Amino acid sequence: MSFSSKNQQGLAFMPLVFTVTLLFIVISIVFKIAPVYLNHSKVVAMLEQLKQEASGEKKTESEIKASLTKRININNIDDITQGDIAVNKQGNAFKVLINYEVVKPIYGNLSVLIEFNDELEVGVE
Repeated sequence: MSFSSKNQQGLAFMPLVFTVTLLFIVISIVFKIAPVYLNHSKVVAMLEQLKQEASGEKKTESEIKASLTKRININNIDDITQGDIAVNKQGNAFKVLINYEVVKPIYGNLSVLIEFNDELEVGVE
């Protein structure tokens, strides 16, 4: 059985459609999820700023929580609510916890759940 080069000239139509569809789905998912991770990077930077600010001065739980809330509003992060922020006193230091979930719809009733758990110790023990 001999194959000639005329019979095999390129990608068939159905595999091409399948490949393009798969590529489109992957790209659209990335575009829906990427802003969530960009917002999370803002949260991590916000916590680092808080750590640098509060290292030299004494703050109370309410001041730390108010500072975080103000930073969240300034950075326009809608995924975090007041209930997601916890500030607990541990000796002379404070433990700041930000635990939140983001649900992003993909197609129809298909969604993606992304969980973030960030913690930071502020102050000197």
